[in-house]
Amino acid sequence: MINMMKLSKSLLPTGLLCCAMAAVLAACSSEDALTPDFKNPSENFMPAADDQSAEAQLRRQFFGETGSYLLFNDTIQRQLLGTDINGQQRYFIETVDLTYSVGQSGTMNSTYSFTLLETQEQRQTVTDFLRQYVLPHLTGRLRPYSWLLCNVINSYANSYSAPSKPYSVSNQRCIAVAGNFLIQRERTDAQKEQLAQRILNGVVGQLAANNSSAFSEFFKFSASYYSIDYSRLGYDDRPSQADLYRLGFLSSTSISSFPSMTTDLGVYALLVIQNTDEQLAARYGSYPIILEKAAVVRRVMTDLGYVF
Repeated sequence: MINMMKLSKSLLPTGLLCCAMAAVLAACSSEDALTPDFKNPSENFMPAADDQSAEAQLRRQFFGETGSYLLFNDTIQRQLLGTDINGQQRYFIETVDLTYSVGQSGTMNSTYSFTLLETQEQRQTVTDFLRQYVLPHLTGRLRPYSWLLCNVINSYANSYSAPSKPYSVSNQRCIAVAGNFLIQRERTDAQKEQLAQRILNGVVGQLAANNSSAFSEFFKFSASYYSIDYSRLGYDDRPSQADLYRLGFLSSTSISSFPSMTTDLGVYALLVIQNTDEQLAARYGSYPIILEKAAVVRRVMTDLGYVF
């Protein structure tokens, strides 16, 4: 078989070959250089550069002091795309989606809506509370990416149910906090401390899950059981509470399987911020695996930046 590459090259005069190669190189060099089209998503969590309102200045000051972004509205991006065939303006709108986490395998059942803080005085009141009573507990790697401070959080389990009104809700990049308790009337320090604890109770599991790689020692205790059906381990029914304690599980909401890794970690993270070591020993002294797992979680939470 004739090698067509060699044939075509041999039939092409040397001068013409050089001209052709030069033309190709010139065409390549004349093309515009590729430039990355990337916008840092963190910019959406900050006020516009030309916004000098009191709210914008408060948000910038908060970020400068804490390293976390501060939001008073769940809309973080609103871009005009153009107009439709009816002449109506069309926008791309991005909101803080508290039902989403990177890598999740399914969707959360609950949906959320928010009523906003209406005045700058209200925004300042809730921000000051956050600084004084909540943030001192969350340092280092446990410092949240952003906070959404609002009046009321409405949580809907489905489209037919009445909403519940949690004190806080969190995902990987945002913690929403309801401030209506604070703005209704003046509260005592004790009442504010109690509210702060309720907020921390609602978010500490997510903060631990955000740093799950740091809890490898904790997961080893129950690695053989996570998400395994009870029947696979010889149980005809849900294990008794004593059996769960013996295996190192504080509870199991499933009727058919042991808790997942994330659920187990969340339960223990809540346990250690609500109880001292002495209280845990008094309650679970007959179950050494529980005490060992709790000790690991307390140590790791401290290393990550939780201040008890």
